[in-house]
Amino acid sequence: MSKLNADSTLNVKLVVKPILFTMYHINAYMGPCRYGEGYELTTEADMENAQREFEIFKEELKELNPDNVQLLDPVIIHWNEDFVLKESEMEKAVEEDEKTDFYLIRGLRISSYFAVELSKHTNKPIGHTPNKSAFSKCDHVDMTAHLYAEGKKGYAFLDFEEMNRTFAALRVKKALASTKVFFPLKSAMLTFGCQSSYLTLDGVTNKFGVRFAHVNSDEVFQWMDQMTQEEREKAKKLADELVEKSQGVHMPVEYIKNDIEYFETIKKMMKYYECNAFTMPCFEVCATRELDKRKLTFCLAHSLFKDEGIASACAGDVGSVLAITILMNISRKAPYMGNTMVLDKNTNQCRTLHDVASAKMKGYDQPDLPTEFVSFTMNSWGTTMRYDFARDNGESLTLINLSPDMKKIMVSKATINGCDDYLTPECKHAVRYTVKDAKRFHECQKYVGHHFALVYGDYVQEVKDFAKECDLEVLEA
Repeated sequence: MSKLNADSTLNVKLVVKPILFTMYHINAYMGPCRYGEGYELTTEADMENAQREFEIFKEELKELNPDNVQLLDPVIIHWNEDFVLKESEMEKAVEEDEKTDFYLIRGLRISSYFAVELSKHTNKPIGHTPNKSAFSKCDHVDMTAHLYAEGKKGYAFLDFEEMNRTFAALRVKKALASTKVFFPLKSAMLTFGCQSSYLTLDGVTNKFGVRFAHVNSDEVFQWMDQMTQEEREKAKKLADELVEKSQGVHMPVEYIKNDIEYFETIKKMMKYYECNAFTMPCFEVCATRELDKRKLTFCLAHSLFKDEGIASACAGDVGSVLAITILMNISRKAPYMGNTMVLDKNTNQCRTLHDVASAKMKGYDQPDLPTEFVSFTMNSWGTTMRYDFARDNGESLTLINLSPDMKKIMVSKATINGCDDYLTPECKHAVRYTVKDAKRFHECQKYVGHHFALVYGDYVQEVKDFAKECDLEVLEA
């Protein structure tokens, strides 16, 4: 089982405010809008009906996935047949607006009007439960038609399956908006080796709400040099534990501590800068020869962060940080990432290679995968975590990548059929797989670039659901 980092976006939940809206008739009368007779026409009968529907509503809410949703206390909001929606009732409806991500309405008696009025008091999305209530069974689409015409978000759920899918997608969107990336820089904002990452960081923030904290990459090594003896001992202890748990160590174990000291330093800096995601440029920092001097690489840190539920991507690639965050939150598994290419268009063979396998690629609630340690360099330093993907031949993968303008998302389902260079040093560790149409894959890839994130399992529909909520064009291959 995994110990998730307390700052992991996997801990984010969509906060939903349930509201039952109804009408309490003051006067007993019949007519084209009033049904029943005798006691059924009294205020007391309306209140009893509302309470009965409220209890049904609360039972229905138990169908929502607790992994995705945090429910606020449900409330009843009412009006009378004078059609005056009191301000005190609207204040009651939005009194927890600051906490609320989504308003969920179950309606009795013209609830679509209430939803439209509610949209004037909040900018949070509003949805209507499936039409199971005793009255006003068409209010959900009456509401959305008006909200759509005003350019607002509205949800008329057909059933609870659709509601759960939507809430899952909105939770991923919120998780992305809760992301702050620790992004040390060297020489350039956009890394020289990944021009497909993004156009501007402001564009990323405006689209998804993701924020960034920067330092000069030299500061990372200054922080490393200032580690206390206690911190170095902690790093050594973790290195020893990893060696003991590993299925094999194919490098001098004394070098592993160097990579763990880097990992612990980044974790400390992320805490200081209040970040919960990470990337750092490889090419530019490598050229300073600082890594050669210290005998370390960034690879193991990326693997370990992902195992804690922290999105961490190679080569200063912000786009991959986003893709990893998306897949991690959809699947609750640690994603792999790397350079992705078509190998053979006739057999639809592709592969993705980097040295950032993780122990939790099958799920944070699953046992650790059998991983091994291999050096990155031919001089036997620079720790990388490896996994033999060929163990899983026949299993499904889902791959995604974002376009640099953050307007498109590519998604593909693949089937594993091999592993290359499992124990070979340098950046060569690859998972091989087939896709439905390699030509189509390559055509779509032209819009998103080479770094893909991938997870075990088929999550294509979930990616499409997320894309819809973020107004992303889907390129499926």
